[in-house]
This record gives sequence, structure tokens and C-alpha cells, in this order.
Amino acid sequence: MIWQGDVDGATFLYIQGKRLKTETRDGGPIENQRYRINDALPATRQDVRLRVSEGRGYIHIVEQPSLDNDYTLTVAIEDRQAGRGFYSIALEWTPGDAYDSPPSRKRDRVKWSGRVEEEVVVSCAGNKCTSETIHGVPVMREHTKFDRPLPDRDVRVTLDDVEGRGEVRLIEQPSESNGYSTRLRIRDPQPGAGDYSFTLTWTSPAMAGSEPLAAQRGMTWTGRVGGDVRVTVKGGAAFSEVVRGVSVSDETTSFERPLPARSDLKPVIKKIQGRGNVAIVEYPADGNGYQLVFEIKDPGNGSDAYTIEVAW
Repeated sequence: MIWQGDVDGATFLYIQGKRLKTETRDGGPIENQRYRINDALPATRQDVRLRVSEGRGYIHIVEQPSLDNDYTLTVAIEDRQAGRGFYSIALEWTPGDAYDSPPSRKRDRVKWSGRVEEEVVVSCAGNKCTSETIHGVPVMREHTKFDRPLPDRDVRVTLDDVEGRGEVRLIEQPSESNGYSTRLRIRDPQPGAGDYSFTLTWTSPAMAGSEPLAAQRGMTWTGRVGGDVRVTVKGGAAFSEVVRGVSVSDETTSFERPLPARSDLKPVIKKIQGRGNVAIVEYPADGNGYQLVFEIKDPGNGSDAYTIEVAW
């Protein structure tokens, strides 16, 4: 999705499927809005990526699509300077049922079966699957069989061999932020209970390869700094805080991809331009909400232009 517009104050974008809704919470209404949605936002849990092409304020993803928000993406644009500012952003996601392709080689698997009435969510982690009733009665005759436990690391799970009269959909992939749990939603539209079964398959970490990937550029930050400034990065958003000195000016952030919610990352920072020192002071972890913080210390008089790249 591509979105552009003139913003004065705080504006929220809500994307669901191929529909866009905007809400102005502070300041004037959006002017000169233009947007294009190339592929509908699917009804699956996504880690949508935000890329800022132009904008002087703070742009960030407030809420990723999930079952709890009916798969709605929420983006906030906060323009803190006087007058209207022009903003241009791109949002990227995986279109369609990207995880519903058959496996091409030997994979580990878990088979689940049970009788469902109305709607349930099945969560699988380790060597256990549990069901949560959203509407209707608890699952009956629930049975699970694992080839081996789901690993405690990021793997891509595929949904196969689905049987049942209603809908079975994979809604969440394993990640550190959800305890490496896979979630599925089963909706049974007919009266009474129906029999359902499915298989989840994945490639074991040993087969996928255990060598860590080299850090690649994730974002570029630019701005004029006079004093000490801390920049906080979370997901596909970044914002600065002045610790000492004057306000940051001409600030822009360009993301290649969002910062993953993982504590095993080893981010690397590189100063391209600027007379002072730049260093990472806080690494992503579960305890800090998987945010990265780097600090710029400018020692001179006045302010200087900085260009900083961060890789992960």
C-alpha cells in the first residue's frame, strides 16, 4: 500500500482488507490524501513493514493485524510542527494465503483433530496444543500427535491436510514475542458440532541451517544534532529524544524492513556523517519490548548534520 497526504496534528490510518479509514484526533483534517492498495491485507496475523519516504514527524505502527482486532492495521502519523507537513509512506505485507503451500521435502509435523461447535482458537507450542473457545462449547474428542516438538525458535509453519465443513485458518506464526506458538482459528457455521482435523508442518532448525545471518542494513536515520540525543527504534518506527542541547531538526528515517521482535539480534551501527560519537546503548530484549536505542553525542558548538545506518 502507498499513502500520501498533508497532515496537521495526529492522524490515524486503519487498514482492513482493501478498505482505508482515517481518523484525526488532534489538529486539522487530512488534505490532498491519495492512496493505492495493491494487494488486500489478508485475514491472517502479519508483521507489516513500514517504509517512510517523506515526513517530518513521528510515524509508527500502533497495532499489527491480529484475530483480536479483526485483522486491522493501525498506523499513527504525528506532526508536531506548526502548519501542515507532507507525508509519503509505504506499507508492505504478505498477500493471500502465503503459508498454505504443500511442503517440498521431509518436514516435522503435528496432527490435530476434534469436534468443534461455532468458533475456537487452537494454539500449539512445544509438544502441546490447547484450544480456546471463542463462541459455542469447548472442543470435544480433542487429540494431538507430534512427530517432535515445535522448536523454541523462528520457523515457518505450513497448514496442510485440512478436513471439516467450516473454515480452518492459520493466523499466527511462531516468534519469540508469542512464546514460539502457532495459532489457528476454526469457524464452524452449521448447527451442532462438526469433526475437524489438520496437520502443521515445519522444517527443523537443523535442516533450515543454523548459521546466523549477517547483519544487513535495516534503517537509515538523518538529522541535525547539537548536544546529546537518543533515538529509539521499535518495529517500523523511530523517534528521537533530546537529552542535552537543542531540538533535532531535519529529522528523517528510512526503513528497509522493520526491527524484528527478537532478543537474539546483534544490531550494528555505522556513522556515515557527523562530527560526534554514535553508539548503541540498549539492545532489543523481551524486557524492553524489543526496542533498540542508540545515542548521538555531538561535542561542538551549534549543530551538525548526521547520517546513521543501523543493520540487523
